[in-house]
Amino acid sequence: MATSVDLTGSFTTDMHRVLREAAQHGALAADEVTGATVVLRHDDVESLAHDPRLNGIGLTLFDVMGITDGPLRDWYGRLMFTTEGDYHRRIRSLVSKSFTPRSVAALQSTATAMAEEAAGTVRDGGDLVTACSQLGTRLICRLLGVPDADVAVFARWADALSPVFFVMTAEQVAAATTAIIELHSYVDELTARRAQDPGPDLITALLAAEADGERLTHDETVTMIANLLVAGHDTTGSQIPCSLLVALQYRDEIARDDDVLMASAVTETIRMEPSIPLIPRTAVAPIEMYGVSLPAGSMVFLCIAAACRDETAWHDPDQFDAARFTRPDTPKLVNFGAGVHYCLGTALAKVTVHECVRSVLAVDPPLRLTENPEEIPWRQVLGRSPARLLVA
Repeated sequence: MATSVDLTGSFTTDMHRVLREAAQHGALAADEVTGATVVLRHDDVESLAHDPRLNGIGLTLFDVMGITDGPLRDWYGRLMFTTEGDYHRRIRSLVSKSFTPRSVAALQSTATAMAEEAAGTVRDGGDLVTACSQLGTRLICRLLGVPDADVAVFARWADALSPVFFVMTAEQVAAATTAIIELHSYVDELTARRAQDPGPDLITALLAAEADGERLTHDETVTMIANLLVAGHDTTGSQIPCSLLVALQYRDEIARDDDVLMASAVTETIRMEPSIPLIPRTAVAPIEMYGVSLPAGSMVFLCIAAACRDETAWHDPDQFDAARFTRPDTPKLVNFGAGVHYCLGTALAKVTVHECVRSVLAVDPPLRLTENPEEIPWRQVLGRSPARLLVA
């Protein structure tokens, strides 16, 4: 393999430079921390996302960290993200209808109202990260049927659990373990209340759901609720600031009175600054790529961040092009994965990000960043995002 990269420390300000330099040495790199093979090119990422020789990451990262038992491993090992085969298909089928574009459209007005309210709080200046980043969590909680008063504590648990999808420190392992115990206890109580007092929400639907004639068990229901909460919390919560950073820099190029062009521009913000820089996978059969042998059992990182700016796939990949996604020859955006592990919440995430960008750009007089974008610090948990977006 031509080069190695330290992905753990580079998915912040220097990410695009690090990945660009790695891509100059070839289509593959090696992660210095985990030893995983990093796939850098768009077409390879898209192809491998569909490849049956790659499974979800499973428990590989937990094995690397030495987490061999306990409640955190038990929960993580039963997520849609980590499971395969009949079990994965069964639990995914139980919630997939709630996340179709048609179902998500029912939340459109709620997303719009939440985004406009959040944008209104910074009309006279403030931090857009503080104002907007929890909108995804609020929508997930609304979809599930979690009371609005409990959103803050759910967000705290989700913050602690978000690092489980990559390599964690000992402190993060301890915090995540405490969070999953507390979250399970809360969801136990919430599902018991819903069983007695059903509502028009996903928790009620899960309690009554059947797939292939088999009802979801109580433990599976609790795991699923925690799965959906965590999966949608930091991913969307990180993409919102990423997209707002780009949109505010190029606001004069975005046609806000044209729905098609506006949708294209928002998608372009996701391409320019993806919150999820990579998707981890595990090889279940040998793979040969560019003269490199990837044995069964090896970790493979599908690098979304590199694929989104791959010059072999995109025209002027480092340039913002608001109309890029209106053209039929534009490559497919790979940020939400593909195949059996395609992100279930894609439609909800897109609606949330779109409404946030639209609402922020609609503030009059226009909001402007008060800091040089290149000097804004970044943070990373599961997703990466600007640590703050101060506007005036």
